[in-house]
Amino acid sequence: MRYSAMTMLVLVMGVAAGCSISSKATDFNGLKGLDGDKVTHINTRNYAVHLFLTKPLFGDATLQNTVKNFTEEAKKTGASKVRIVQSDEWTMWYLLPPLTLLFTPVTVDVAGDAIQ
Repeated sequence: MRYSAMTMLVLVMGVAAGCSISSKATDFNGLKGLDGDKVTHINTRNYAVHLFLTKPLFGDATLQNTVKNFTEEAKKTGASKVRIVQSDEWTMWYLLPPLTLLFTPVTVDVAGDAIQ
């Protein structure tokens, strides 16, 4: 049962590879940013399958590409500045070794504020 769930996760990651998903929060109950600016909080997550842990194979879940997608979303809100508050990378080589040592599911998450 355990391996079938992990196999499904690897298959879903393979299908979702190359996806970039962003979500936004704009309602701060009337509060403004620290400098009195209008703020939109954005969370961007990229999914990919990398070859040998590091080389993008299906999609590109590197920090550089995820920050690029984050700033593209920030520009869509009309932001002139961004403040990145968190970034995380999950390299899931441990799911189904040795398969996932060769084809590694990776997700990178960047969260921050788009400031107008």
